[in-house]
Amino acid sequence: MFTSKHTLVERFGVDKDIAAFFVDRKVPDQNDYWKGRLLYVSSGTGYLFIPLWFDLQCRIGIAKDLLLNEDYVQLTEAILGSAAKHEMNKISLQEHVENCKALVNGKIKQQELYNDLLTFFSDPLLKPYKNIGTVSSALNRGDSLLFSLCVLDTDAETITKLVRGWQALVPSFLLMDDVMDLEEDKKNGEENSIADFGVGGEGVINALDYLAENFEFLKQYNLKLGNTFAKALIAKKQTPYLASLISNS
Repeated sequence: MFTSKHTLVERFGVDKDIAAFFVDRKVPDQNDYWKGRLLYVSSGTGYLFIPLWFDLQCRIGIAKDLLLNEDYVQLTEAILGSAAKHEMNKISLQEHVENCKALVNGKIKQQELYNDLLTFFSDPLLKPYKNIGTVSSALNRGDSLLFSLCVLDTDAETITKLVRGWQALVPSFLLMDDVMDLEEDKKNGEENSIADFGVGGEGVINALDYLAENFEFLKQYNLKLGNTFAKALIAKKQTPYLASLISNS
């Protein structure tokens, strides 16, 4: 479903220039991430997060003209395209990482982050390493997009905030979906990240606490975004479905 510039600005607090840039952007050619899609940004988590992530980078301290530079945007798109190939089992995780390495080769400004990402992805279980990753490997697969931060010419403190911002934004999107899909995923034998937060209702409570903490972090930089997520979380907690899951703790 189409996501408008107005929705991005008014509901999620995205800068109007960043919102317009991505809503008006053409779908990249021959990129598996957008394969079969007509819109660059839709309401699906995997596409909505892109303008939110770029806006968050801007708020944390990266200049807007740098973020919307074609080289940087195309780097992000190329990493997402490679990630899609991995999700489709066209390439292995290690091949995906090699693609990411090739994409940033000769452009690295953040050597420590780059080295940390190589260490993180060297473990097929994708266990947390330093400030990279969550307790759930299912939520960590998208962390390959952090390779894009390696080309930014900024200070170490800003990079640390950017990594934290990523962890607060994207895994939260995925985790909220998993909370609501928990019983269905169990029935269908599908992967669900809630199990990594604890058993039964305890895992649900821990996951909800993790989400609340992330939303408080986001409020520091984008109050409207943090409040939108926080209100959605409160609404989910009030559903009979989620209340029953929590009561099983």
